[in-house]
Amino acid sequence: MKLITSQGVRLLTLSDMLREGPSIAAAGVAAASSDVPSFSTGLQALDALAPGGALRRGVVHEILADPADGTPLFFATLLARSSCGAGAVVWCDPGHEIYPPALAAQGIDLDRLFLLQPKTPAEQTWAVGECLKCKGVGAVVAALKPAQRLSRLEARRLQLAAERGGGVGLLLRPAGKASAEHAAATRWLVRPAPGERTVQRWEVQLLHGHGGRVGQAVILEHSRETNRVRAAEKLADRRRPAPLGAETA
Repeated sequence: MKLITSQGVRLLTLSDMLREGPSIAAAGVAAASSDVPSFSTGLQALDALAPGGALRRGVVHEILADPADGTPLFFATLLARSSCGAGAVVWCDPGHEIYPPALAAQGIDLDRLFLLQPKTPAEQTWAVGECLKCKGVGAVVAALKPAQRLSRLEARRLQLAAERGGGVGLLLRPAGKASAEHAAATRWLVRPAPGERTVQRWEVQLLHGHGGRVGQAVILEHSRETNRVRAAEKLADRRRPAPLGAETA
């Protein structure tokens, strides 16, 4: 695991900062991302919602959530792990809130994890774009604050950066008007679902994705005991049948 910060118009790793060396983008990353233009999460019910049954590389995907429900880090980790291939994972962590062992427990290789720590939202947007341009980066994850907005131009620049680098951009944004401007290939809404003591559940709904099953949702489950993840189609709510002899309205 390495740290990245932005300084002026450069991206610096922690060791770079100590010796004032070149940027991470110029230095390169050990392995390039896969040439495959799409990726699968391995969860059939979830993949089936996406256009063509898989998620594209070289694009930005957005994960939306109500700020009151917290940041959907688990779903972001699932997509980052699935999409990075042999490339690096760059995770924006301006608030120093990410706990790397938790990412490792979900399958993120810490030897290929770079924590990006920009000082301002403007620096974060710029740095995310620079990382997306790097062909050695498989996935870039960035969470936007509730008050942080992207202009249409900024959103388009991130999309173009992803196309250039070939990796995947994962933007975690608050649901609502603040996230109205976007240039994402798919947009997902994540909401907590009733779980159990050892099982966490989320409802994941596809909001946008041309050719995908827009409006449909799956239930994503994670067992703390086995660390296994499964996805199941969300069943439509049905009214319970009235008892025999009961009057119906």
